[in-house]
Amino acid sequence: KQPKTDYRRSMNTGNNSKLVDNPSQPFDITKLIPQIVQECCFDNGEDSWGNAATQDLSYCSSLLTRIQAVTYASSLKAVFHGDENVAKLGDILEGFLSSNKRVLRLCLSDVSYEFFAREILANVIGRKLLTLARLEKFREKPLLVIVDEAHNFLGKRVGSEDHSIKLDAFEMIAKEGRKYGLNICLTTQRPRDITEGVLSQIGTLLVHRLTNDRDRDVVERACGEIDKSAASFLPSLKQGEVALVGVDFPIPMTIQIAQPTYPPESDSPGYRNVWKK
Repeated sequence: KQPKTDYRRSMNTGNNSKLVDNPSQPFDITKLIPQIVQECCFDNGEDSWGNAATQDLSYCSSLLTRIQAVTYASSLKAVFHGDENVAKLGDILEGFLSSNKRVLRLCLSDVSYEFFAREILANVIGRKLLTLARLEKFREKPLLVIVDEAHNFLGKRVGSEDHSIKLDAFEMIAKEGRKYGLNICLTTQRPRDITEGVLSQIGTLLVHRLTNDRDRDVVERACGEIDKSAASFLPSLKQGEVALVGVDFPIPMTIQIAQPTYPPESDSPGYRNVWKK
């Protein structure tokens, strides 16, 4: 038997009752399992809680198992049991935005695909930026967010068939971020996987060689400035050649992109050279 007096006093203190329902409020997820166990108890009415409700706890057993599997997974150890001496992602973002630095590169290549960790982490970053934008943080210092391989992060849902959550942070940035000074640049090799609602918000498109009919159709529908005849040359673009389409261009323009000083390591493996050995 445990009295409810302390609980009520805490909830009525300051702004605690609102903070409990605030999704942005920080919390320690490693304490979630003990919290669920403690809440599986009988209610003795207005004054106190009773003994543990073992049947209710049994209904939560699969949930507790999943929570434990996620929070103690080796691939997510850095998220839930990270080194206190390592800078946190939120602090890194805040530090960059308050500094005079112009570029911050966040690489997710070492983040596991297990439990949708990479997609969720990217969505968290997008949510953080959108929250700051709504607080007018980018009015005086606009920010451009470049999302590489955007088809991996836009329009994704995580969870089970019965209950799933849409990861929509970057879609919301594309639709409403511009008025807050938060702009977005999307790069993808699969434009058909980007929702048309997002593509319609993009003012300028740089289109490389497209051979897939669905990709060309999506680009054509997203650009009022490109017609069938203009879209027909997209499959014939050469390496490094790009079609520039947007509201600031009366007609699509074709330009040649210069070779980068430090080319990316994007070449395919040299199978022929290896097989010759």
